[in-house]
Amino acid sequence: MKRIDAVFQRTARRRKALLWGGMFVGLAFFHGCSTTRPPTNMVANAEFHVRAAHEAGAEEYAPISFRSATEKLEKSKRAMEDKRYEDARRLAESAQVDAELAEAQSEARIMRRAADRLAGRDDPSPAEPERDARQPLNRKTSKE
Repeated sequence: MKRIDAVFQRTARRRKALLWGGMFVGLAFFHGCSTTRPPTNMVANAEFHVRAAHEAGAEEYAPISFRSATEKLEKSKRAMEDKRYEDARRLAESAQVDAELAEAQSEARIMRRAADRLAGRDDPSPAEPERDARQPLNRKTSKE
């Protein structure tokens, strides 16, 4: 009888340990999933890149990308205020990418203008390169 009681007690202890262990793992899992931290670093990085694009002249040279970046940054900040952290993170990442694109576009445009000035060419209007690109390559010149 003592042996049966000892086996029963060991089994009961094992069940109790498994139950507590399972509850602990479950609580840790749900606690980790339910608390999404605010993406303050991502929003700060996006702000930094938007500022860098502004300083590179993106408002003038890449207005569409720059406007997109600033709008997404503002939406990200609003999502942070509303505690929609996943949306805020996604918008901040997208704003950072758009700001980097705007900065690169404006720097490329500035470099192109500087190269044109060094080559002695006037700064062509944006319509001239488009018009030249649309003309056929095998056209005959009027000198022939």
